[in-house]
Amino acid sequence: MVRILSGVGGVRSGPGSEGPTNAGPTNAGPTNAGPTNAGPTNAGPTNAGPPAGQEGGPAPETVHSHAELVALLAEQFARADVSLRELQARADRAGGTRLPRATCADMLAGRRFPRKAVMVAFLRACQVPEQRLPAWERAWERVRLSRMPPAAPAAPAAPAAPAGDARHGGAKAGDAGPGGVGAGDAGPVAVPVRKRRRAPLLLVAALVTVAIASTITAVAWTSGQNTRTDDGRAFGPGGSSSFTMRIDPNGGPVRLIRRLDARVSRQRAAITLNGASAGHWEPLPDGFAGWADQHLDLPPSLTAGRGSLTVATAFVSSEWDFNEFGYTVAQQSDGTWTTTDTLDVGPAHTGAEAAHGYRVSGETFRGTRTLDAPPEADRRAAPPVRYEAEAGRVNHARVRPGAVGASQGTVVAGLDHPDSWVDLRVYAPRTGRFTAHVTYAAGYGDAQHAVTVNGSTEFTLDYLHHGWDVWRQVTASLPLTRGWNTLRLQYHNRWAELDHVEIV
Repeated sequence: MVRILSGVGGVRSGPGSEGPTNAGPTNAGPTNAGPTNAGPTNAGPTNAGPPAGQEGGPAPETVHSHAELVALLAEQFARADVSLRELQARADRAGGTRLPRATCADMLAGRRFPRKAVMVAFLRACQVPEQRLPAWERAWERVRLSRMPPAAPAAPAAPAAPAGDARHGGAKAGDAGPGGVGAGDAGPVAVPVRKRRRAPLLLVAALVTVAIASTITAVAWTSGQNTRTDDGRAFGPGGSSSFTMRIDPNGGPVRLIRRLDARVSRQRAAITLNGASAGHWEPLPDGFAGWADQHLDLPPSLTAGRGSLTVATAFVSSEWDFNEFGYTVAQQSDGTWTTTDTLDVGPAHTGAEAAHGYRVSGETFRGTRTLDAPPEADRRAAPPVRYEAEAGRVNHARVRPGAVGASQGTVVAGLDHPDSWVDLRVYAPRTGRFTAHVTYAAGYGDAQHAVTVNGSTEFTLDYLHHGWDVWRQVTASLPLTRGWNTLRLQYHNRWAELDHVEIV
């Protein structure tokens, strides 16, 4: 198991993305109709038009690789004869999925495989007819599935093992399920790989080593960069995992870090601590591949004064499944972050799993993967602690889910009355002044909140109007005492919603 190098770094669990598309590929084969030798007629010329379904545009039915998809999208862009700036403006006017110019440029250059929603927004901005979009979506699905970890070929059945000689959760030696082989099979299995047309698109699944029965395999990926091998597990729809981690009951904020395979995109899961909701693992932003360390700051109301935490993670959505290769708990105390506990997940670390009470249901993978190493975390520049507004104490207001672009998709809304407020417990490693970054949205003109710290030091915080679900930050200087403090944000003038506060 590769230990997570830093208890403070990694990628924050950020805004969510669209859910998965689980439709399988549609391989529509060509129709080879034979020639018709009809005799000549004296009628004038007949303009039959383009072949059925193509309507004069590119044919996504022929796409089976990333290179082919990129080439066809570039052709569609050329036919549209517009600038990237105009495409972005069209998408903004239409609403829905945004289309930043940089995202379009990366997609057209093949540097990044797009989300389906981004590709569809691009095609709509290029004025592709709506009836042609399903063919493009099926092409996207074929390419996406071709980029997933390959399934190992089934091996011939070996002689049955004696009764009771079960391995890996009951699979007997020689019992090979779909995509698996029995314990008697030797070594890695070479998998043929389709060649890509463009060098930047080359990503080769070089070896597949089958570890257990059914769909649970061990995959080795090589890309010519610094790589690391780790073992772990994954679960799909309806699945979950749980485990217990130690923390210091007298310490400060608690940060949970997860090691994951970031090649599987749009992973989202709900988290509970000791049975209480604690937020979500949100999908990583586009552009991540290989190993990643993702962190989540846990609500102080669920961690303060406790010596241990029972963490449960339940599948919400993914393009494939939700994977976990290790967890670390870090805690802030006296201005530094200290690792209080680690959990190595995977079939090679069943002792560590047992020691932490690790359990998993709906398992879709257990084995090893070799991927690009994650970026080294900078221990000197730990991300600031984030306090979600919805995790605080809310009075005469409401928690609003489904907030587009918010850090956990949930905010505090309805702070519309003189007695509407949110109390947050924030930590200071020493007594002094700290900067608070408050993320808000104001949609009916400029707004204000009254701010108090530990019941005093009142001042007003100004929120400029930018629109609802348009999240902006303002800063405030707060006098905090060493340890835990109570920060209150209360209605003062007009209306604003609160996403989160970060203390630096």
